[in-house]
Amino acid sequence: MTDMANHPTQTRTLGEVLPAVLPRPRTVFEPSLSNSPSALVARLTNSQLATAQAVAFAPLPAIAQADAQFLAQSLLMLDVLPRRRDDELGGKLRVRAYQIAIGVRPKDAIEFMVAEALRTCRFYPSTAECIAILSRWERSDEAVRVRREASAAVRHERQARFDEMMARLAAGEVEQAEIDTLPVSWLKIAETRSHLRREEDGRYTSRVRA
Repeated sequence: MTDMANHPTQTRTLGEVLPAVLPRPRTVFEPSLSNSPSALVARLTNSQLATAQAVAFAPLPAIAQADAQFLAQSLLMLDVLPRRRDDELGGKLRVRAYQIAIGVRPKDAIEFMVAEALRTCRFYPSTAECIAILSRWERSDEAVRVRREASAAVRHERQARFDEMMARLAAGEVEQAEIDTLPVSWLKIAETRSHLRREEDGRYTSRVRA
């Protein structure tokens, strides 16, 4: 597994990201968001949102790869499975054949392959079977979990801000100066909901009187 101590940014931001996806007590009532799922999610400040976005879109740190020795030791664990009658490879030749077929893979993926083969295979798995098992492996270390939490926090906050703005537009509470700063996609949605109208010059203005 990847040592998260070597990635202080992701470890540090985990505590900031997690509160964004934890539900509030359902007794909390927010009138402008009461009909939205995001009403039950803790909100992020602009700074927290920027941090969550940085984590969500940052590349994952490198994960430990299995070397030839690790693969050879892993294949030895599969020796408890019976061989097929036409299986004539053995020893170093077998390991080399599997190295060529499998290629360089993360240690976690090789461990997954061995566990799945022991659980599901009646015979020592062929290289094709090993590759098929490896295709089902998904990385799920701490770095991946942190990024998923950050992505969820970003989605929740963006949805909450959108819902809040639509509610304010519906109530006629948004000044023209603020309307002019909204994303075009939001303006178009607000227009379809009859909160805004698009003028001949392309500018969007409120249809609702405060």
